[in-house]
Amino acid sequence: MTTTARPKTISKLRAFLGSRRFFAVIMAVFLIEAIWLALSGRYPMAFDEDFHLGIIRLYAHHLSPFWSGQPSGADSFGAVARDPSYLYQYLMSFPYRLVTLFTHSQTVVVMVLRGISIALFAASLPLYHRLMLKTGASRALVQSCLALFVLIPIVPLLAAQINYDNLLLPLVALALLLTADIARELRATQRLNTKRLLVLVILSLLASLVKYAFLPILLAIAAYLAVCCWRAYPTWRKFWLSLGFGFTLMSRRLRWLLVVLTLLSIGLFVQRYGVNVVRYHTPIPDCGQVLSTQRCDAYGPWRRDHNTMLHKDPNATKSPLVYAADWFYGMWLRTFFAVDGPYTHFQTRGPFVVPSMAAIGFAGVGLLAAIGYSRRILRKYNRQVLWLFVGTVVSYAGVLWLDGYHSFLRIGVANAINGRYLLPILPLLLVMCGLGWGQLLRRRPQFKMAAIGLALLCMIWGGGALTYILRSNDAWYWPWTPLKSADHVLQDGLGPLTPGYHDPGAFMGRN
Repeated sequence: MTTTARPKTISKLRAFLGSRRFFAVIMAVFLIEAIWLALSGRYPMAFDEDFHLGIIRLYAHHLSPFWSGQPSGADSFGAVARDPSYLYQYLMSFPYRLVTLFTHSQTVVVMVLRGISIALFAASLPLYHRLMLKTGASRALVQSCLALFVLIPIVPLLAAQINYDNLLLPLVALALLLTADIARELRATQRLNTKRLLVLVILSLLASLVKYAFLPILLAIAAYLAVCCWRAYPTWRKFWLSLGFGFTLMSRRLRWLLVVLTLLSIGLFVQRYGVNVVRYHTPIPDCGQVLSTQRCDAYGPWRRDHNTMLHKDPNATKSPLVYAADWFYGMWLRTFFAVDGPYTHFQTRGPFVVPSMAAIGFAGVGLLAAIGYSRRILRKYNRQVLWLFVGTVVSYAGVLWLDGYHSFLRIGVANAINGRYLLPILPLLLVMCGLGWGQLLRRRPQFKMAAIGLALLCMIWGGGALTYILRSNDAWYWPWTPLKSADHVLQDGLGPLTPGYHDPGAFMGRN
């Protein structure tokens, strides 16, 4: 009787994890977390809210996205006129204009813009859900990975703030979805879907103008599709014929629309990246290359790096191994920590023991298992989508690491290491780790359910928004927030039950 009951219980758990109800629970948990933090956290929060709102205000008084020179009063935001990551601020200037028609209350403006940012981040979750399912992984596994994702402390904390990453995430997921669909259709029919390809080009160029961090993802997408086309078409002539044929299948109106949007997106891309390369010999020029040192000194991040470089220790290590150790530790720490904004001089509190340590264990074992069982995984699941994931992760993480290492060599210290930079690829990594665990426990389905349950329990036990709530204090909150009392209740009730609660400096010794 026990033997019969056990498979039924496992089947029920698997059915629930793969159900729409569980996905609805994931979305609800995420929204509650993000809205709670948006209503709790005083403006500006840590992730450059004052920077983004400041530039939004500049664009709100300037109809065009182009500037003839550095705008008046913009020196504290760097070289605004040549910054290629501007589209989020420009687009957000329109709801800002609308809100300020009715009120000039900064609190109201901030809450409205935070609400839009939460909605943008939330829109990425169904897109990543569809993308992860394309690997051939079960809905139960995919949705368990998404549940773990929204319980990572940095996820709701970022979503609750005015930040361009919240628009970048759905664009990354949508671009990868389009890429996977184009490649699938190309393999099945030997025909290139011209409409989808043009939409992908438009989307990718515009995403690069939301944040330059999309460029390595664009590189991975371009390389992946180039390989797919090279395999499908023996000659360039057949490629162009297929592309042209796909163009004729579209209606005349759609053709003109896509051509106009393609030319517009190319023009916007060239206006920032192309002109930057011609003028400054780099697509993303340093503030000091565009403005004078005196003007750049008003821009905090530039001033910090410049002063650090001036006092650089000539004997400072240049070892990539030393930097790699700092990089991995910093990425882990700032994925699970809690941090306030400028009002408290960026008070930082360490991660909780259970979710942060469990993440190392589960991710480490899962990644090693995915590598060890890679041949079996590639045979069993959609290898083309998995290779797209691998290429994207390697390109994005590799460029991120190299950019940080270049800065390390230039100024002599490791900085700008933040876990939120990894969020665009974390869902991809999570599902690949999940596939690794699936192969490791393939003959023990009850152990699979136990592993999923344990991972979720560990992330709930101090993870998600609870990290911020249990680590914060009154100086971090809006003075008016109705949630202050609720935060105190949770701190008093759940704090003592959470390992590491009485050690707010945990893991910060190497910060």
